[in-house]
Amino acid sequence: MDTSSQPSLYDPATGAPVGARLDPAAYAPGAWAGGSTRAIYADPPGAASGAARMWAGTATIERAAAYSFFPGRTRIHIPISGNGIRLRFEAPAELVELATLGQHQFDGGRPLHAEPIDGPIAAFNLIVRADVAARADVLALDRGGAAALPRPSGAPAHAAPEVLRLVYVVRGAAEVGLAGAPALALEPDDTCVIYPRALPDDLGARIELRGRAPGTVLVVATLVAGADS
Repeated sequence: MDTSSQPSLYDPATGAPVGARLDPAAYAPGAWAGGSTRAIYADPPGAASGAARMWAGTATIERAAAYSFFPGRTRIHIPISGNGIRLRFEAPAELVELATLGQHQFDGGRPLHAEPIDGPIAAFNLIVRADVAARADVLALDRGGAAALPRPSGAPAHAAPEVLRLVYVVRGAAEVGLAGAPALALEPDDTCVIYPRALPDDLGARIELRGRAPGTVLVVATLVAGADS
């Protein structure tokens, strides 16, 4: 994904860019049986959600439909608007009902039929290969409130694991900043990608998320993979 023309986040110690704002106008559109999708980030760039090593995006669920079949992938699903969703799994049979900003992690190879509750919804999605550890944190910040980046967990047992982070604004407005450097301002539907870094990530510990509007809600995706995978 080309971020060369996007506003960047810099490390004040080195002057090097360590992240960038992704413009929602550049999210790649797509369609599925129940609505539409937008790809925020894919590794490798441009890869489809079922083929990427890591994929993050949003989707609308406008009507009941079967979800795509992604064997060998782990999925994290978070409704971000609307009235929630029912996920009807098979193999084995299971019903999971998610309220807005709830989340569920599941095997992309399980047959799944989704039903939006009382009208269309939108959702934030992560889809990753089995050799990538993924987590998503929903953070609520008031104006002036601050939070640290969530720490990576569940790193695979590879040499030189690295961490990639995505900060997505569900509503409100936020800043991503490092002391001594200009902050990166984000509006609703914006994403800040913090470029892959080797673990342990000392720089990540210095990055702060700040609310710029009342009721700001962020989804922070933390993706850890081994460099040799």
